[in-house]
Amino acid sequence: MVVYADVLIVLNLFVNFFILQLTCRICKESYRLGRLILASLTGAAFSLYIFLPPTGMLTETVFRLVISSLIVLLAFGFSSIKSLIRRVAVFFAVSFLYAGAMMGIWAIWKPNRLAINNGVVYVDISPTVLIIATLVSYTALSVIRFFAAKQAYAGKRCRLKITYNDKSVCLTALVDTGHSLTDALSQKDVIIIEKSLALKLCEKIPTAITVPNDNTPNGFRLIPYSVVGGTGLLPAFLPDKVELLEKEKSTEIKSVLLGISEVALGEDYKGIVSPVTLAK
Repeated sequence: MVVYADVLIVLNLFVNFFILQLTCRICKESYRLGRLILASLTGAAFSLYIFLPPTGMLTETVFRLVISSLIVLLAFGFSSIKSLIRRVAVFFAVSFLYAGAMMGIWAIWKPNRLAINNGVVYVDISPTVLIIATLVSYTALSVIRFFAAKQAYAGKRCRLKITYNDKSVCLTALVDTGHSLTDALSQKDVIIIEKSLALKLCEKIPTAITVPNDNTPNGFRLIPYSVVGGTGLLPAFLPDKVELLEKEKSTEIKSVLLGISEVALGEDYKGIVSPVTLAK
């Protein structure tokens, strides 16, 4: 079959971008769109490797490892050898799962329009089928990753760092699968912390909606909640930053509110967070 270089590059640009997006989510990496596009373009350019004579499995593996490392470096930069190895490993794993999913979808239609050489895949399909297949694969892998992460966190403790108005507190939080409180207005997840910690960040925590003043926390609101013992209103406010502290790095948890509990939460934890919030 005839392999068109322009189609090959566009195909790999599109696919690489989605693989990098999923790698970002799994590794919980922040990214800049420009760097992701540059990394995707680099990977797409090296897909021209398909036109070279077969180079053998060893050469092909080394080549793919070098190119994958370059793509990851362009997308995320360099912080340490260990983080680079982890990112490349995730990129490889996602690429493998993605290729398997795409091959399954393509096999349903026209497997005779598929060409593979030197580990590079070329599929002669219409843009519509390509977009649909990529989105289906991306969604499926995202769902698998979401539930795997949710199960991994469930029932455990985690360390959080909360920053507000140049003040910070660190706390241990329970990862509770039964906690699903969100703000209906902003659709932000709510992390619950004890009032004693909130007072270290804010001078005063209002208990009712009043006219905003200097002591009213940013984004303050009362969020309706329901528990086995009844219902009520939970004071909440918008933090400047919330970070998940892990052994080697900290990851920012975005789009969350802090709900303030008037009662002590537990003996060994001062906050409650949903595994869904951590898995995003």
